[in-house]
Amino acid sequence: MTEHCIIFAGGDPVSSETFHKFRPDNAYVIAADKGVALAKSLGIEADLILGDFDSLGYRPQGDSVLSYPVEKDDTDLMLAVNEGLARGHKDFYIFGACGGRLDHMVGNIRCLALLLENGAQGIIIGDTERVSLHRAGEYTFPYEEGFSLSFFAHSEKVTDLCISGTKYTADNVTLKNASTLGVSNEINSPCAKVSFSDGILLAVRSKL
Repeated sequence: MTEHCIIFAGGDPVSSETFHKFRPDNAYVIAADKGVALAKSLGIEADLILGDFDSLGYRPQGDSVLSYPVEKDDTDLMLAVNEGLARGHKDFYIFGACGGRLDHMVGNIRCLALLLENGAQGIIIGDTERVSLHRAGEYTFPYEEGFSLSFFAHSEKVTDLCISGTKYTADNVTLKNASTLGVSNEINSPCAKVSFSDGILLAVRSKL
């Protein structure tokens, strides 16, 4: 079984160029609600389709379809994340989860938090955004022309934060969640290097 899982959600669609730049090989594919349309537009057949399908406008049929009522506790994306976790996947690539309503975007970031809680890792990928959450450790962020790089403390604070390979560097900084200190940095080398000893870091790459 592959560790990789692709999830198509019902937010802003992504271009074929963006999808093929980030898609992993041999991934299990889940389409959530209107994500069915996004998968089809990219020529991808989903292994599993699920949701309440209020956004898609019709209920797909078949053995690989899980149908839910509109009034439910979890969003369609959260349902997809839980299904991917239940199948043992560890690396999640989420497309179509940007744009639209702000409350949906906040909820989508909470889906990334659920992945971390379960020992998995996820990234939300759009044409103009890349969003990811990280536990304490060391990470690299490759240079992308025309993209900024911002960091936020998703937990109360992120301690011993070190950032290099960027316009603005940091050396053992404590980043608090009531701070905008990490907004709008720039990568000025092949990749930015980031490390921290405690907390959960939210990384956002946005097209300028």
